[in-house]
Amino acid sequence: MRHHYWEWPIPTYLFLGGLGGGIFCLAAILSFFVFPGVPMVGEALAWPGFLGICALGLGCVMLIVDLGQPMVFYRAFVKSTSVLAWGARFLTVCAIFGVLWFASYVPWDWFAPIAGFFVPFRGLNLAIAGISGTCIMLYTGIFLSTLKAHAFWATPALPVLFTVSALSTACAAITLSIGWWPAVPTMDTIVTALVCNEILHTVDIILIVVEIVVLLVMVLSFLGAGNKTANKAAHRWVHGSYAPLFWGGMIVGGLALPELLYVFGGHSAASTVVAPVLVLLGGLLLRFMVVLSDDRAPLPGEDRYYNRLADKDDAFVTAWKYGENIF
Repeated sequence: MRHHYWEWPIPTYLFLGGLGGGIFCLAAILSFFVFPGVPMVGEALAWPGFLGICALGLGCVMLIVDLGQPMVFYRAFVKSTSVLAWGARFLTVCAIFGVLWFASYVPWDWFAPIAGFFVPFRGLNLAIAGISGTCIMLYTGIFLSTLKAHAFWATPALPVLFTVSALSTACAAITLSIGWWPAVPTMDTIVTALVCNEILHTVDIILIVVEIVVLLVMVLSFLGAGNKTANKAAHRWVHGSYAPLFWGGMIVGGLALPELLYVFGGHSAASTVVAPVLVLLGGLLLRFMVVLSDDRAPLPGEDRYYNRLADKDDAFVTAWKYGENIF
């Protein structure tokens, strides 16, 4: 492959989609299974939900930007057999019902009739957003793993890795923003936010360990694989041009260091602020490195074709001027 067909909008889209989907998945789990019937939980999670909506909306924008033809973006939703289309649908459903759920918590006086209308449907809206958010997390890895021509992506480990990473980044985003507006700063709301933070703190510790294991197993298995294309990409990760980003940026900075700060940082700023930020940056870096590892075996005659192309500064190429007829 001579160049990357997918540039920065696609890994950004996969990161934001997984982040937004993970936020609504965790919000639904906390509301329905961890604290069922506790109204302060939804109020404390309203602002993280708004951030999830923003992430999903910006992810849609990134997808449309990468399509190159914004006016025909609807085709990404209507092609029934496309994995991309299913992802776009799940993302849209999650965003719409997430907005309806968040709207029921908006405390503005002029908005009260609209918010009151959606209050009875809070549970339904959050359930639909949570289910579609879970599908988005799974989709972000399945989307790449279905592209069999790219050996580094065509592995069942990738959907697992992206799902675990999406949940981890969602934990980080929620812990950074839980209990903000529109939550009313009462004692019950503050205590609920602190308890949720403790739970998510523990969950993220487990998720980071799982992510490290899955990531290392995937990369090191490719390192010893017989597939030359996957082997080449893995070598680039382990001791090639991507090695500083892989070992320093992802393994150490995005996973190991946050894990240590979570475990030994107590309730300090290092544990409650620095570690979640590093987790978010590590999740973004992971998507970029995976998407840019788009090596594939060349088609028959492809290398021969590219090797025979003229250089852009060859004499016969530069001699002709636009609009000039030399015949």
